[in-house]
Amino acid sequence: MKNMPIARACPEEYSGVYWTTPTKATMAEIHPLLIAVIITMPNHRSWCLHSADVYEMNSGGPLGYFDIAFDPPTRRACGYYGAIGSQVVMRSPIWFECAGDVDDVMRAFHALVREAGHVD
Repeated sequence: MKNMPIARACPEEYSGVYWTTPTKATMAEIHPLLIAVIITMPNHRSWCLHSADVYEMNSGGPLGYFDIAFDPPTRRACGYYGAIGSQVVMRSPIWFECAGDVDDVMRAFHALVREAGHVD
């Protein structure tokens, strides 16, 4: 068997964003625009709230955070992406459907935010 060289990833090959493990959040910890949307729901106290910090892959620098509220029984979710500093990225939270656990919901929200051009 021949010796095969170990492939090394170049920093240029890393692009996009990554996020920390989602943590449970309270109403006081999520963005006010997301709170305003969620409290209008009749069963908002049973919704799951999570937050994750978002970083840029190439530099590792912080970009912002994802705040997510979802209701597993109805598969409805709503998310907000907030950027670091005073930059306003989203004017309002995004509604979407998603099945699965909080990781699936975060991936689905990232896809929507990426498609909208807010992140890579």
